[in-house]
Amino acid sequence: MNKVEVFSEIGRLEGVILHTPGTEIEQMTPATINHALYSDILNLKIASEEYAAFKGVLSSWCKTYEVTDLLTQVLENDKLKQDLLTRVLERENKQFLYLELVEQPAEILARYLIEGYPYRQSVHPKEFEEKRFVLEPLYNLFFTRDASSSVYGQVLIHSMRTTVRDRESFIMESIFRHVFGVEIINPKLISPQATTEGGDFLIAKEDVLFIGNGLRTNNKGIEFMISWYAARKERQRILVQQLPQTRDSFIHLDMVFNFLDKDKCIAYEPLICKKNTGYTTTVIDIDHGKITYKEYPCFMDAVKALGFDLQPIACGGDDLWHQEREQWHSGANFFCMGEGKVIGYQRNTHTIDNLNKNGFEVIDAMDVVNGKTDLNNYDRFVVTVKASELPRGCGGARCMTMPVLRQNVQWK
Repeated sequence: MNKVEVFSEIGRLEGVILHTPGTEIEQMTPATINHALYSDILNLKIASEEYAAFKGVLSSWCKTYEVTDLLTQVLENDKLKQDLLTRVLERENKQFLYLELVEQPAEILARYLIEGYPYRQSVHPKEFEEKRFVLEPLYNLFFTRDASSSVYGQVLIHSMRTTVRDRESFIMESIFRHVFGVEIINPKLISPQATTEGGDFLIAKEDVLFIGNGLRTNNKGIEFMISWYAARKERQRILVQQLPQTRDSFIHLDMVFNFLDKDKCIAYEPLICKKNTGYTTTVIDIDHGKITYKEYPCFMDAVKALGFDLQPIACGGDDLWHQEREQWHSGANFFCMGEGKVIGYQRNTHTIDNLNKNGFEVIDAMDVVNGKTDLNNYDRFVVTVKASELPRGCGGARCMTMPVLRQNVQWK
């Protein structure tokens, strides 16, 4: 399998892991959407059409892997199947399912682990009848960003904040260990109180990470990363941005900031570009084990101090009203396919207009999928995906992608 190598957010994408949403996203009710970490109920038919356009663009650009296919490959090995199943069932206290599930063919078991294992009357404990599932569906798996992160040549397996997502981390760890065969970093094994999620981790460059500190990534998780690099790397710098803990749309750093090119970024201005917001920005410099901390009055000030000369393009344009509305539906959550080559939701019209004013050609996703437009003919572009259902899951284009291979960037 291809190596894992991601040294930036903007290097030309060569490999990415996706998960096409399936029946798991329709297994919510109004009473359970909060537990499932959603803000609304999704329509699978429409979401599938939207996702097909999104995946079609990426598939025309690079190699795409599906979680279901990779998981099936793992489960075809009986020993690996037994190990993963044991781990999942022990974590969810469902060991009574082992004999039923271990005999399932790899492809069927992969589907059960993702879409959920239905309750069977007179077979399973009656306490699961009302829920309809003995194993819960993985409602959030199409946000492949969160359970793992490619960090340089290793993979960080995240210790998710909520237990409803633990199985995602187990699945991704098995895939990276046994299909990709790369070094795994797992904060939970060293620091049980640590929580981290991929939306909070941005690979700025070879020796700089940006990490969000908020609802999903806690202080213990950041402390683990500091100690890990202090013990293993000569030089590493980490920018930590504190995030609000009051609104679902601020769950990760990539919901308010993302790289677009070597000299441009997308930003939610009220938090990222203003000084003295009440949310701290700290740069941690790890140099041969010596650790120093410096606070900055503004995120962009810290970014400049780290050597980046980035022009922020405002999510939502110049009007605070539009900024708030579009940030809510992932208006800052664009995904870089290469330097100046990005993809995001079409519904964020003021953000798209602002990108266009700053030199990004606006291209409809369906024109790419249908072969009408060759993206290689453009220096800078934003591919726009028509989306009404996907944003209801509280995530955007970056959330739905897990890069495993990018070309290196020449910064000078």
